[in-house]
Amino acid sequence: MTKSISLHQELADFADREAEAGCFGNVSAYFAELLRKARQAKIDQDVRLLTHTVEGASPEPADQEIVALTRSVRRQMRKEKWKPA
Repeated sequence: MTKSISLHQELADFADREAEAGCFGNVSAYFAELLRKARQAKIDQDVRLLTHTVEGASPEPADQEIVALTRSVRRQMRKEKWKPA
């Protein structure tokens, strides 16, 4: 899928330099990596919230299944590294 963004010249130059310095093939690959990291940070934040929420609680079996499924999905996402098609 193609998305277009508009950047001020200063940010465009910065993105070009970062893409080159990070050995990305192009600026699109650089932005894709930034988005993957932001998504993973959000997932990590959600998992921390879930973990904190269930700590000390006496979870019902369904709660334990949800936490286990969440961890399983997270492991699968890490394994696949959610590379775009």
